[in-house]
Amino acid sequence: MYEPVGTVDHYISCRNCRDTNAARAYSWGNYRFASQWINSSKQNADSAVVDPFKVQDGWFEILLPSLQLVPGCLLPSRQRAKANYTIERFHLRDDESILRQRREWYRMHKNRELNLEGLRKKAPLIAKAVEKWFASHPGAPLP
Repeated sequence: MYEPVGTVDHYISCRNCRDTNAARAYSWGNYRFASQWINSSKQNADSAVVDPFKVQDGWFEILLPSLQLVPGCLLPSRQRAKANYTIERFHLRDDESILRQRREWYRMHKNRELNLEGLRKKAPLIAKAVEKWFASHPGAPLP
């Protein structure tokens, strides 16, 4: 989702890089842009969570109307445990603060304040959920 005020995070924490390869801590390939609260939640979980640079389309999805984040059907089985841990560790499934943000993007789309293309830019997984809803419920209004 769109994050206007994120922070730079080390994917492999400085502490863990010190133990293995100190130069890696400050290499460009180790930096990730993240929300501050997600960065704080990660601490030194490092490779126990899914690397956002490796996430592929369909690995995660949003359910309607709950707006909960769940593993998607295209998530490789070898990544399922790590994906579930990532969702749990970062409270991405149904934490009220993130659901509030998702509800607002969804509300704006339902009220025609944000078209589908705008929704794709701000909250692409919600846009995919909307497209999936209309594909399986032709002519039905969004829930």
